[in-house]
Amino acid sequence: MNYFIKRDETEYGPYSLADLQKYIASGNVLLTDLCRSEGLADWTQVSQVIGNIPVPAAPAPVTQPVAGTVYGAPTGYGAPAATLAAPVVSPYPAPPSLHWGLVLLFTFLTCGIFGLVWLIVEGVWIRKVKPGAKSFTYLMVLAALWAALVAVGFYQGLSAAATGQPSQGVGAIALFIDLIGFVMHIVTVFAMRSDIEDHFNSAEPIGLSLSGVMTFFFAVFYFQYHFTRINDMKRRQVTGQY
Repeated sequence: MNYFIKRDETEYGPYSLADLQKYIASGNVLLTDLCRSEGLADWTQVSQVIGNIPVPAAPAPVTQPVAGTVYGAPTGYGAPAATLAAPVVSPYPAPPSLHWGLVLLFTFLTCGIFGLVWLIVEGVWIRKVKPGAKSFTYLMVLAALWAALVAVGFYQGLSAAATGQPSQGVGAIALFIDLIGFVMHIVTVFAMRSDIEDHFNSAEPIGLSLSGVMTFFFAVFYFQYHFTRINDMKRRQVTGQY
């Protein structure tokens, strides 16, 4: 049976019972957090779910002399400061730090251009933490298609200005590139979603799960929303607010 955890109106999971025990032992899931089993809607405290089931001992915290962002919690969206004897220094660069609301605002003000640029910024971060990621290759192909579409559109405009009417052949090429670009965009954002989940469930495990629906409709903003939360979590761990 799998379980979901709820903290600050945000739901995480699903987790197996073994994972839940491990996260409790590490202090990243609290006994006072809300929990429900898969298929049920009622929430109860973790302590009532665990009951008398033994919890494995947490491993000793490790301090690594690597310059980077302090990232004290190996799982979950944060652990109480009292459970962290020493912060763990992450060797990975922090995700892009611009607040997701500003990304949305700038994208609106630039008629979508900033959103395209910021998707590349997110892709560059993925490449840094996961060298050789296919999503970055897909993103570069997508960027080339964007550039080709702009070039075709510019040529179409010049042709229309010179002849008084747009070229049907050039218009067909633009439509074809647009269609291929749409398909490539879907492939790219879902590959990025997979790479982000893989990183935050292996290299920096916090139990991150990204919605396919939200990825499809709001990819760049949805990714940045979670990056904003993760950066905030790291900041609060550094300042001892967990």
